[in-house]
Amino acid sequence: MLEFKQDDTAAVMILTLTELVTLSPVYYLFVFNHVTTKEVVAFVKATADEESLFPIRYNQFTIDASVIFDGKQPGEWHYKVYEQSSAVNTSPAAAGGVIEFGKLYLDRATDFDYDKYNTATTFKTYNG
Repeated sequence: MLEFKQDDTAAVMILTLTELVTLSPVYYLFVFNHVTTKEVVAFVKATADEESLFPIRYNQFTIDASVIFDGKQPGEWHYKVYEQSSAVNTSPAAAGGVIEFGKLYLDRATDFDYDKYNTATTFKTYNG
């Protein structure tokens, strides 16, 4: 499960994409769908953007979540990663097969502040 904050400018994604790739060269199409609002966020990453020291074992990418998820609702998102031969952001139907899927939790940029009220509590009792 991935977890980002809305204001995170260097969100790290660690995935296992290489093991199911069939294209060469390959571009990764990331498609995120919000569970409740059904909003869709999609972007493409190239193998040149990868930061992993061992790409056969895992793939690591850094994204700017504050830009990609700007104005989007926090909460649970489902994601799918497709392989494609083009760097253009195409639709999932035009891309290759799904090579990974999972969940993302997008947290608020700032924590919610609770107000605490210090009022006196009084009780009325009746003895019948």
